[in-house]
Amino acid sequence: MIRTIRLLLLVCCTALLAAGCCKKDDTPGYNPPATAERCVVLYMPGRSLSSFYEQNLEGIARAVSATVPGDGRMLIAWQPDNSSTARLEEIYYDTQRRRCERRTLKEYASFAAQSATDVAMLLGDAVTAAPARHYGLIIGCHGKAWVPRTEGNLSKYTYEKGQPKVPEEDLWQPVPGALPTRSFGDPGHELEIGELAGVLESQTARFEYLIFDACFMANIETLYDLRNAVDYVVASPCEIMAAGFPYDRITPHLFAGKTPREALEAACREFWNFYENDWNSISGNMQSGCISLAVMAELDALAAAMRDVKQAAQQAVDIQTLQSYEGFENHLFFDLRQYVEQSCSDQGLVDAFRAQFDRAFPAESRLNTAQFYSAYNGTLNTVTYYSGVTVSEPSQNSRATKNSETAWYQATH
Repeated sequence: MIRTIRLLLLVCCTALLAAGCCKKDDTPGYNPPATAERCVVLYMPGRSLSSFYEQNLEGIARAVSATVPGDGRMLIAWQPDNSSTARLEEIYYDTQRRRCERRTLKEYASFAAQSATDVAMLLGDAVTAAPARHYGLIIGCHGKAWVPRTEGNLSKYTYEKGQPKVPEEDLWQPVPGALPTRSFGDPGHELEIGELAGVLESQTARFEYLIFDACFMANIETLYDLRNAVDYVVASPCEIMAAGFPYDRITPHLFAGKTPREALEAACREFWNFYENDWNSISGNMQSGCISLAVMAELDALAAAMRDVKQAAQQAVDIQTLQSYEGFENHLFFDLRQYVEQSCSDQGLVDAFRAQFDRAFPAESRLNTAQFYSAYNGTLNTVTYYSGVTVSEPSQNSRATKNSETAWYQATH
């Protein structure tokens, strides 16, 4: 069966870094370690939201010092010139000049973000250029969770015999005047989640974790497809404001002497703390920050617990009472744990599911602000229940009809 899970990679970063950020220098007095302890690759394909991505890179530059990344390496894969070329660069600290520097490792005269072959080549080149004992990956992307490629640009109408029938909600069209979030990118740069999993699994070195600086990716149908590709995933169940992660705060944790899980737990706390307490330090931002950490080795056991739930007697669920995570009129993403609690009539199975859910998504890293912003209704939406992970199975939106084709659904029914 063809998988229907998709990832729409953001188009981003068009200009050189602004004053006060890393300075361009392709011939630095820099001697990288023969084998770094840690290497983090920030992959940002495309050209949208360039000003916000420049701010992210400036944040990394503020974090870089004599001790960060220390014996590690920080690589940037992006498309600063146009959407058909790419560049692999390194951000580092020059101890002689006592400042952050940036150098080009490789340029690509032809690169397509929608090509799994090209993305695999780029990440493979990053691994080759920066040998390390441990690797991590951050992707700035246009996230629509599991929604199929064919449903990416939705019509406002359904059709019957070629004629418009009923006005339909355009899921991915923000309301006029909405603040930018990371759920919007240029069309035509799509990579299926299954393809991304294959790209990661094909690398000679394993990326231990993946941080999605993107909307809606803490979704069980999406995460399940990545369960064998990485050990951990940090993602948001809803939209992420265009400001993205506070890179100046999370970068030091990624290079500290911590286990990957400890570093990611700290990154989750920094993300939440920024949007809870310092969100207004960036213009056009909102107090909206929901995040969670997935332990991928626990997802098969979670699917087994879900299968037990689905085989038990089911109760009718009023989806109007379920926590949703977007501003659609006809919701697509609902809280996974709440859905199980309301749909299963066997309390013992619900308790077993909850226990496994806590192993898969540790409670200390399921963090949320009291509200989340959605560009689809242009407002803050109240969070009344939060587990940090969504599911689309109960959705009655016509765009959710292919949910039964996802690997998660097949494993749990």
